[in-house]
Amino acid sequence: MQKDRLEKDSGPLLAESGFELVDLKVSRQGHKLLIQFFIDRPAGGLTLDDCSLMSEKIGAYIDMNDVLEGAPYILEISSPGVDRVLRKEADFVKFKGSKVKVRLKKPFNNSRVYYGELLGFESGSVLLSGGLKFDLPDIEEARLNPCDEDILGKR
Repeated sequence: MQKDRLEKDSGPLLAESGFELVDLKVSRQGHKLLIQFFIDRPAGGLTLDDCSLMSEKIGAYIDMNDVLEGAPYILEISSPGVDRVLRKEADFVKFKGSKVKVRLKKPFNNSRVYYGELLGFESGSVLLSGGLKFDLPDIEEARLNPCDEDILGKR
């Protein structure tokens, strides 16, 4: 699948420029593919110039390697935002202590959505405050869920 190839091949391209892939979404927008890269700089601080630079590099890579087999596409490169998605073990370790929202694939105790403090990642499971523990394959989506004070830095 094109998404798998884009995800695999973009990692080294991003890394050589000092960035990491946080998330990748591929969907249809009319007759074109919409390819959305959400990137971050591990040291922090992503700028519009960074997004522009990576748009040029990734766009050139897609075109030169015919990744999309000539299909028309729209490429978007952006920050993951304050409510960034958490996908990998490293994400859950990095953001330990943060407030999160976890949406499960199937209900647990009659709910699919849980909010809490991220306590860590252990043996393939995400640990949340309140004694909650969810296996990574059971999670549909996990995101940071900062409050206004966290966003505005008023603590």
